[in-house]
Amino acid sequence: MESGKIEARLAGHDQHFAAINGSIAHLAEEMHQLTLAVQRLGDQADANARTVITTAAALKAAEDARRALSEQRWSPVQKLFAVVAGLGALVALVIGIKTLTG
Repeated sequence: MESGKIEARLAGHDQHFAAINGSIAHLAEEMHQLTLAVQRLGDQADANARTVITTAAALKAAEDARRALSEQRWSPVQKLFAVVAGLGALVALVIGIKTLTG
């Protein structure tokens, strides 16, 4: 009878150890998944930072190009063309008004 009690207690301990081992295995798997999730978050943060830097550089380049274009001076040929075009438009306006008023 004493031997049966010891066997029963040992069987209980074996079941308890099996449950603990299963819990530890489950915990290890959860930790692995958590590590992977943290790694993915880090990778996404790095990618977002690179995107922000690239976008800022592109915006700066576009702004510099726009500013350079707006600050560019007219060449003498461009000025001459603008004056001729303005005079042509004025002449066309005067002729149009004379034609309409008869």
